[in-house]
Amino acid sequence: MKAARPSREKRAEEAVEAARGAGYFASVTLRLPSIEPEAVLASPTVGVRGFWQSGPHWIAHAGSAAEIDSREGVPGPPPGDLIAWTRERAATLFSEPWVLDLDGEARRPRMHGGFAFDPARRADREPGFWEAFPGARFVLPAYEVEADERGAWLTVTRRFDAGTSGDRAIDRLRRRATRTREQLARLERHGATPGPVPSATAIQELVDRRQWQRAVNEILDEIRSGRVRKVVLARSIDITLGRPPDSAAVLTALRTANPLAHLYLMQFARDRFLVGAAPELIGSLRGRRFRTMAVGGSTPRGSDPASDAWLGRQLIDSRKNREEHLVVVEDIVERLRQGGVRIGAIPEPALLRLPRIQHLRTDLEAETRPGTHILSLVEKLHPTAAVCGDPRANALEMIRARETESRGWYAGPVGWFDEEGDGEFAPALRGGVARGPLFRLYAAAGLVSNSRARAEWDETRVKLQTMLAALGVARMR
Repeated sequence: MKAARPSREKRAEEAVEAARGAGYFASVTLRLPSIEPEAVLASPTVGVRGFWQSGPHWIAHAGSAAEIDSREGVPGPPPGDLIAWTRERAATLFSEPWVLDLDGEARRPRMHGGFAFDPARRADREPGFWEAFPGARFVLPAYEVEADERGAWLTVTRRFDAGTSGDRAIDRLRRRATRTREQLARLERHGATPGPVPSATAIQELVDRRQWQRAVNEILDEIRSGRVRKVVLARSIDITLGRPPDSAAVLTALRTANPLAHLYLMQFARDRFLVGAAPELIGSLRGRRFRTMAVGGSTPRGSDPASDAWLGRQLIDSRKNREEHLVVVEDIVERLRQGGVRIGAIPEPALLRLPRIQHLRTDLEAETRPGTHILSLVEKLHPTAAVCGDPRANALEMIRARETESRGWYAGPVGWFDEEGDGEFAPALRGGVARGPLFRLYAAAGLVSNSRARAEWDETRVKLQTMLAALGVARMR
């Protein structure tokens, strides 16, 4: 259990008292009838919105009641302290005066956002795709819709000035929430969905095959020398669309084709957003129960059940892929152990079958100490060997030296957390970042001693297909 907190009623009384001398937040939550994400995503486009889905649980949000942005202040937080800084900023925000509708569900929204893969490389200062994505950025949404097997809820939040009474604030939010619920019900009845993704007009490889394979071979030399066990090398391509796409249209295409993935959308302006379908979690914390997974090693799907099963058996029996996977498992277990979290029995890897690729996957569970925050666990784990390498410092040095394009938030932690410290984060994989009609897509390969440059290029090509298919682009050569 989390550390004891005052009752909701007590906190509401304290918030009303505090609001007499300062501004405050207010939130109203209403139950919704059965609703699908498409109805929420089909709502009028706004500058700030996002989405998260893991299994049957999903959250859509829009608008901003408050934000945490690492560009705040001068000189700003040190790159190595961004996750701890974000947690402190969120604790301060959640401790502000807050009035809840005690006649309803009485809940507050979550913080939604993420972190750059390598905050030391300030991609937001470079002209291109990542200006809206600094080292850390999170939104406390004005509108949040959550749904799972138990039902669906809409939470509306706003900051009010001290001159507005708590009762008046709640009354305003109730009316706003009721209007929003009616709008969503109309969209659900009419089966509204986002429009189509605009057609692609051009594809540009940012690194040619020979150049990338040369970098792979240089890293393999470093692995054979014993300096590193594994390095994850990424490459990127640019897609030009006929016009700026609606983020909801891209996300809907991803949801349809990738039901087992962790879906994410982070949009901070109308034409600037990050979207993808990650195959793995950095971690999920509910109370004291923590879940994570190691994903490493891959092979394509087969064209029929027999060939698919044969490829799966080859993957499980592959020395190279088992080595790559084991590095990830050992890295996660050791970093959690250093943080006082002990994993139980480690199962044998199983197959994670996705539409175009299959991986080795090991699910890990642990019970955390009381009061543990999901961001503390993310801080321990990121970047894992699945997205960086091992040892971390040496692998990161090689990535910086050999990747020509900044990763920005690619492979960085994206997700959500609440006031209690529960939350979920995934690495921003199998995705892309949009800037107007341009889309930059990323894919990476994990390099170990038995890797071969040509095969690793082919692996990144398969991984790129997740986003290429969502954009309606035919298979690349």
